[in-house]
Amino acid sequence: MHGVSPCLPQQSQFHVPSSSPAAHSKSPLYHSIAGALRSLIACGELKAGAQLPTIAAMAKRYNVAPVTVREAFRLLTQEGLIRARRGSGTFVNETPLRLTSPVTEAGWPQLPQNLREHRGRILEADDATPPLLPHEGTPAAAYRRMRRVHLDERSEPFRVVELFVARHYYDQAPRRFDQEMALVVLEELDAVHLVEMRQNFTLTIADADVAAHLGLRAGEPLGRLRRSLVDPQGVVVYFSIALIRSDRISLAWSMRRSVPANPPA
Repeated sequence: MHGVSPCLPQQSQFHVPSSSPAAHSKSPLYHSIAGALRSLIACGELKAGAQLPTIAAMAKRYNVAPVTVREAFRLLTQEGLIRARRGSGTFVNETPLRLTSPVTEAGWPQLPQNLREHRGRILEADDATPPLLPHEGTPAAAYRRMRRVHLDERSEPFRVVELFVARHYYDQAPRRFDQEMALVVLEELDAVHLVEMRQNFTLTIADADVAAHLGLRAGEPLGRLRRSLVDPQGVVVYFSIALIRSDRISLAWSMRRSVPANPPA
């Protein structure tokens, strides 16, 4: 992840394994490759009309035989997600099937309280613009980008995250943002103006780089969480894409039926 959109065609952004995905899994390898592409299409990061890499390029990047990638493409074609154009390549359909995805439920501002004992180890840092989708908010004038490994209260790595903090917040406490959880620092700096968090959760697989940071094997399943925090004007003051160990994911919902003010006897 290097400060640009995480769509597959931008090679620095889509982390693909350098070893065979899910090599230890009983599921066919092409299912894992198809699942990673399906998630990007479902959340809108691989947009309608986007061109996929060639089968040969995908096979090289995943370290699998071309026939494995071909089977993944065949599966996605049957699902109506992609289509081949003779002489041009393979593209996301203009009106792809939209798959429903779970969304993590975490109260705000309770979330920062849950993160206070966590710490981050910076892997990369620079100034870059987050790859925002239209529904996630309006970009601020400038951002500080960090790619980090997050450690829990036991100092165990549980996610790799690329995060962006609006520069006018980061410059108020740069050392704290470098060492602490960004959401915790933001909450303390300006809680009253952090009004809404928008989240999108999908599933993906670990590449060799992320797997090494999290103590996993390449191809193991991960949760992928996009998160944006906006101010009253809809400006994104914080944005992140986190890849989370599957054994650290818990999704829970509470659903309540509305009760009439005067229920019938």
